Amino acid sequence: MAWAGAIAATIAVGMYALPWRPWGWAEQPWRNAAAIFPILMVGLTSLSVAVQSLLITAAFYAWYAKESGRIRLSYLGVGLLNWAVLRVVSEQGWLNFLWLSLVMGGSILYVAQIDPALQTQSAREQRHFLRSIATALVSLTALYQAEVDVGETAILIGIMTLALSIGFVFAGLLLRVRAYLYIGTITFVLRILRWLWLFISYYSFLLWAVGIVLGLIFIWIAATFEARRNQVNTIVQYWSTELEQWE
Repeated sequence: MAWAGAIAATIAVGMYALPWRPWGWAEQPWRNAAAIFPILMVGLTSLSVAVQSLLITAAFYAWYAKESGRIRLSYLGVGLLNWAVLRVVSEQGWLNFLWLSLVMGGSILYVAQIDPALQTQSAREQRHFLRSIATALVSLTALYQAEVDVGETAILIGIMTLALSIGFVFAGLLLRVRAYLYIGTITFVLRILRWLWLFISYYSFLLWAVGIVLGLIFIWIAATFEARRNQVNTIVQYWSTELEQWE
């Protein structure tokens, strides 16, 4: 019964689309049954369900949520998609905290983006909180995973962390979302500083070179502070005003 969910989803599409009202039947009970039938079959066959069946059933709930206007039913699709992703990752032997955080963080971001109760202006801070929690969860877990893994895996996850942070920064700029920009920037800086520290620890003579360069930079900043202060204040005021309008 590995494909029971997919078969049930196909039948449920027919149950939703058939012209029950012209046939003299009430339409809503059949549509409600269509919403329950696939997830029920997946639950009953959970020990043997195929990944493809999970994906097809997830796609059904995305379609059903759009067609019926019941957006929260798409959460079932998100849950099934997460299940499929974790199944595949586990079978490949790649499962770790980073994958778990990506799945959980992505789900929270999806809820923050589409949940009807979170789309009002009064819910702006709740959206910001959820986005911050999800983005921080993914970013901190990526930083942690890069530290606990060894060899090429650690390097790969470090590069992935850097790519994630850059992706968050660009998403924040394009979508005008503060949480993505702030946490993406912090993660990027922490990753670069950590790499720099590791590099210096292997080549200690660079510590002196870096110290001299930083000292010269601080001297230059101090020498030009008065000349640059107005420019800095203008930039800070501009971004403060701009960020207040962001999500």
